[in-house]
Amino acid sequence: MNINTRKKRLNYTHKQKHEYARLMIEEHYTNQQIMDISGAGATAVARWKKQYIDEQRGEFAPDKVPLDADKRLIEELKKELAESREDVRLLKKATAFVHTRQSKLEVIQQLSKAEPKISIQRLCGLLELPISSYDYTPVTRVADEVLGNKMKTIFEDTFYCYGKRRLAFELNKEESVTVGLFKTARLMKTLRLVAKRPKKPHYYAQGKERPTTPNLLKRAFNPTDLNTHWVGDITFIRSHQGWSYLATVMDLANREIVGYALSKTPDAQLAKQALTNAIAQHKPTTKGLMFHSDQGVQYTAKLFQETLLDHNMIQSMSRRGCCWDNAVQERFFLNLKTEYLNDLSFINHPSVAIAVERYISFYNYRRLNSAINYLTPVQKRQGLLKVA
Repeated sequence: MNINTRKKRLNYTHKQKHEYARLMIEEHYTNQQIMDISGAGATAVARWKKQYIDEQRGEFAPDKVPLDADKRLIEELKKELAESREDVRLLKKATAFVHTRQSKLEVIQQLSKAEPKISIQRLCGLLELPISSYDYTPVTRVADEVLGNKMKTIFEDTFYCYGKRRLAFELNKEESVTVGLFKTARLMKTLRLVAKRPKKPHYYAQGKERPTTPNLLKRAFNPTDLNTHWVGDITFIRSHQGWSYLATVMDLANREIVGYALSKTPDAQLAKQALTNAIAQHKPTTKGLMFHSDQGVQYTAKLFQETLLDHNMIQSMSRRGCCWDNAVQERFFLNLKTEYLNDLSFINHPSVAIAVERYISFYNYRRLNSAINYLTPVQKRQGLLKVA
């Protein structure tokens, strides 16, 4: 019997190639690290890297599609530009029949009403009329271009996940910028900045509480003090060598991931490791620290419950099958996958670990959270410590 041992060829999107190349150039990942993360061969990785460097210099190979979405758009626009120039040539011939200055101004006024997105300056140029002949100053357009460049930079730095509200808050941090939601939304539409959005989840009927471990949290997701209410859960991440399992611990007071652990097996030891990592890093001294989770076997196991008792922690559990009872933790996993992991492919468990560590660092230190007044979790923690 013949067995096909050929290695399955992996396909990569332009966004994935751009991200891997960016990691090599801007974050100094080695070619070997990218090969381990992506599963690509040395030739492909080197080709991505070279193409990224060439594109940064403004050099584009005619037989290759640019990695960067903006640069791909530029190439498409170049083709459209050639057609537009021909259209302009024909339009100028047609306007030769409009002789008087007053007639040209009337044409501009009519065109500006029909096509409000086209600037008066451009219309005057098409009709060969000085801009001074028309009472208009394109200050707003120039300001929008500057603001648009800032928006694109923020959008790329935040994994393309910011909508109009987070973008507006990020922009308004600068003293020289004041922008509202409507203008932010308008510029996003103009620049084709579409934030990633999760798929609509399916919800199941809720079950009963666990008799020995009731739901003490009762969806009180906004405590005012640190280290009083922790929540945890476990999710799975696919790689080409199997599944990896991520357990996290979040402090509800500031939405920070205070501890996490990765494993190839979803057992009680994984849940325990995430909890002990959180305890070791934050050293909570509060009495009656509550830990809330679902009714998974990892959290009902004797090993995990003894760990809680050893640290004088109170256990709380959601009703069976009721994800709403642990909604904040569930939302973190949804953000993790929608905003970052779903755009990548992983060759093995270590590559998953690298990606998870990068996103958690971004989530804690960089990502604005609407539940805590558009602060980052670390900023919120620092604010609570000052008050205390």
